[in-house]
Amino acid sequence: MSSNIYISWDNWNKILDYASIAYNEWKAEIGGMAIVYKDKENDYIIDTPIILKQEVSGSNTVLDKEALSAYYVKTAMEHKDKRDLQFLWWHSHHTMSAFWSGTDLTAIKEFSGGKSSISLVVNLRQEYKLRINIWDPIETHKDVELNFLDAPERICENEDMIKETKALC
Repeated sequence: MSSNIYISWDNWNKILDYASIAYNEWKAEIGGMAIVYKDKENDYIIDTPIILKQEVSGSNTVLDKEALSAYYVKTAMEHKDKRDLQFLWWHSHHTMSAFWSGTDLTAIKEFSGGKSSISLVVNLRQEYKLRINIWDPIETHKDVELNFLDAPERICENEDMIKETKALC
């Protein structure tokens, strides 16, 4: 996968909202799935993040295997027209850093049945790690950058900061 990977601002915020709710309600991590597909420009798009039935705790999340199986079948059928359809596993690390824990690496290995897998970990500070794993023909992985399709333009409206910047620059 040498193309760029993109996510819409709405889908990014949906994942962060799930993470925030899990932390505020239970001080827990949460996980889910999303689809990834190739667009006309041969870039990959992360789309339709969801959560499934799962067990959550402060340091782990385990997706229900029956719910995950049903998700794969239903989603593959709904999106069969998408080019190079793949699944992305995402989860949160709430107030911790965005990193690949031993538990995460074990969970990622569970997705080794195909040629590749994509994984995302986020935290409440909007930090992330995005990993592409290639399982076949040679096992390797790479952490890659996430790009945003429609991030809002940041415009500072703080008059004092504007005046300060103009005065000092």
